[in-house]
Amino acid sequence: MRAWRIPEVQFAVWGGLLNAIWEFAHSSLYTDHVRGLWYVVWTRLHCTGGDVMILVITFWVVSLLARSRRWATAERLWPKVLFVIGGFSYTLFSEWFNTAVRETWTYTESMPQLFGFGLSPLLQWTVVPPVVMWLMRRALCRQPTPKPTEA
Repeated sequence: MRAWRIPEVQFAVWGGLLNAIWEFAHSSLYTDHVRGLWYVVWTRLHCTGGDVMILVITFWVVSLLARSRRWATAERLWPKVLFVIGGFSYTLFSEWFNTAVRETWTYTESMPQLFGFGLSPLLQWTVVPPVVMWLMRRALCRQPTPKPTEA
């Protein structure tokens, strides 16, 4: 389980799981949800992969600025806030670019919007990253500490 101690692995696993749940849960807020089961499964898994990439790349940027790859489980608050702001900012750009410029996807009338941005993806990037960091901290706290060997 050495790989589990690598922060990027935890971000990818926890983030992949939570983002996949979110992507499928808000699927009906996009017009393509009526295109058939396999299309929806493929696109939501594709979006989840993109979400994981955003998480990991934002993690690396914050790690460079914080000069540590362990910032997500440390006490300092600013790297965590910067991480959420970074993912949120990219999501704002991506939603605008994909709905207004490329027209890759469109929202249904039931998607709550603010200034043309879908609130569900923005909420996703406000909720999921802090939950991922909480899960990481919790997982690290549960790892058994090595016992000293008796002489």
